[in-house]
Amino acid sequence: MLRTITLTLALTLSFVGCASDETSDQETIHLPPPAEGNGEGTTEGGGDDLVIGEDACETDADCVPAGCCHAAACVGTANAPDCTDVMCTQECRYGTLDCGGRCLCHEGRCAARLSEAPNLPE
Repeated sequence: MLRTITLTLALTLSFVGCASDETSDQETIHLPPPAEGNGEGTTEGGGDDLVIGEDACETDADCVPAGCCHAAACVGTANAPDCTDVMCTQECRYGTLDCGGRCLCHEGRCAARLSEAPNLPE
């Protein structure tokens, strides 16, 4: 019985650690819809919202997710979290980097392009 309670408590605490998205120093900007036919705009699967961080960057490769699980922001590689012993769920959470979101360098600062829920026919 004690073993079951200990295991349940350990699993609960591990999932609580995954729920934190470090967005306190982030700013969200809304991008205008792309003009048709100009070849620019959002990457397929990416949303129109960027969460801009404070970490400097030169290329997209300089930016990584700010959290281990369902991150909603990006930081520079020097500030990357240690996810060695973290176990995340396999769910797809829209409004995070899951399922089509990505980190990128936007005007010299790390940013997160968050995923959007798909438009499903009604």
